[in-house]
Amino acid sequence: MAFFERKVDFAPALWPLAGLAVLALLSACADGDGPTDYNPPPGYVYSIPEQVDDGWQTASLADVGMDQTRLESLMNRLGSNSGHLVHGIGIAVDGQLVFEEYFSGFTHPTYGELPVTYTRERKHCLSSVAKSVTATLLGIAIGEGLIAGVDDKVFDYFPELADLNVGQKAELELEHLVTMSAGLQWDESTYPIGDPRNDLMRWISHSGDLVRFVLERPLVADPGVQFNYSGGLTNVLGEAVSRAGDLRLDHFSRDYLFTPLGITDFSWWVLRPDFVYASGDVSLRLRDMLKFGQLYLQGGVWEGEQIVPAEWVEASATPYFTFTSPWHGHRGYSYGWWPMTAEYGAGAFGASGWGEQAIIVLPEFDMVAVFTGGSYWESPLLTYDQMMRQYVLPAIR
Repeated sequence: MAFFERKVDFAPALWPLAGLAVLALLSACADGDGPTDYNPPPGYVYSIPEQVDDGWQTASLADVGMDQTRLESLMNRLGSNSGHLVHGIGIAVDGQLVFEEYFSGFTHPTYGELPVTYTRERKHCLSSVAKSVTATLLGIAIGEGLIAGVDDKVFDYFPELADLNVGQKAELELEHLVTMSAGLQWDESTYPIGDPRNDLMRWISHSGDLVRFVLERPLVADPGVQFNYSGGLTNVLGEAVSRAGDLRLDHFSRDYLFTPLGITDFSWWVLRPDFVYASGDVSLRLRDMLKFGQLYLQGGVWEGEQIVPAEWVEASATPYFTFTSPWHGHRGYSYGWWPMTAEYGAGAFGASGWGEQAIIVLPEFDMVAVFTGGSYWESPLLTYDQMMRQYVLPAIR
C-alpha cells in the first residue's frame, strides 16, 4: 500500500503552532540574564571543523562551493549581539561536515535551565524534534515487519482499552497519530507550556493511564481530515511502536536507529519506568543530529544498509497537510516532519522543536543543516529560518 494518499489544505490560523511558537506567549517570563561568555569575539574567521573518529569526514566550505564570508557574517552578527540565544550550528554538504560552531547558554527547562557551555561532546535537548524521531521509529517498525502498515488500527495495540474502541474511534489508524489528524480534542496552544490548563501539561501530570488520557478525549473532527498539533498523539504512537517491538521506546531507538548510525550518546526523558516521553526532549549531540538528517538525505540508507524504508522517507518529505499560509519556513506537515517552503529548494523538509531546535534536509543542495538554541522564554535575535534564508542559503554558489 502507499504510505501517503491524501493532501488537505488547512489554514494555519486554525491550528496550534509547534512548541517553539509559545515564545511570544512566554516572553514576559524571561529573566533577561545570560552567561558572560555567551558569544565569540567579533572578527570571527572560519575554520574547517575538526576531524575526529565519529564517522564524519570534514571539509571546507570552499570545497563544497559555499561562500564562507556569508557564514562569517552570521557569526560576527551573533558575536556582536549578546543574548542571541543560539547554542549550536552545523552544516553538512555532499556528505561532509563543513561548518560547526557552539555557544554558551542555559540547559533546557526540563533539565533545570542551568548555565552551560555547549561543545561537540555535549548533548542538547531537542524538544519536539523527538516527534520526528518517533515517526521514524514507526517507519522502521513497518520496514522490519513489526507493524503491518500505517492503516493498522490504533486500538489493536491497546486491547485493554476496548471500552473506548467504539463508534468512529474504532476507525483510528496509526496514520492519524503520525500526521496529528486523529480528530481528538486537544489544545496545546491556548495556554503556554507550564500552564496546568495546557493539555500537554495536564497529560504529563496525570497519574493514571497516559494512553487512555489521550484516547478517551471526545472526537471533534473526522479522523484524517484536520491537522491539530498534539503531543498526546505522538506519545500514543510511541507506545504502539514500543509494544510492537516489545522494547521500551528508548531501547527500540537504540537498537533500530541510533546504533546503526554509530550514535552512542543519546537520551530520552523517561516519564515513568515503563513509559518514554515520545513527543519531546530527546537529547543528541549536534554531529549526531546531522547524522539523523543525513540518513533521510540518503533515502534512509546508512553505510549500505536500508535503515528507514525509502517510501517512508518520501512520505516524510511530502505534505500530508498543506498550509495555506506557510510559517517559520513550514509549508505543511507530513509523517512527523515539516515540508519546507520553496526557498529551501525542491523536496526540503525539517524537524523542529521549542527553543529553535531544527534538523533541515535539503535534497536539492545535498545539504543538512542543524540548529540548537535556548529561546524558551524569549524571542531569539535570529530564528533558524532567518539564519537559513539570510546567510546559509545565500552562501550556496
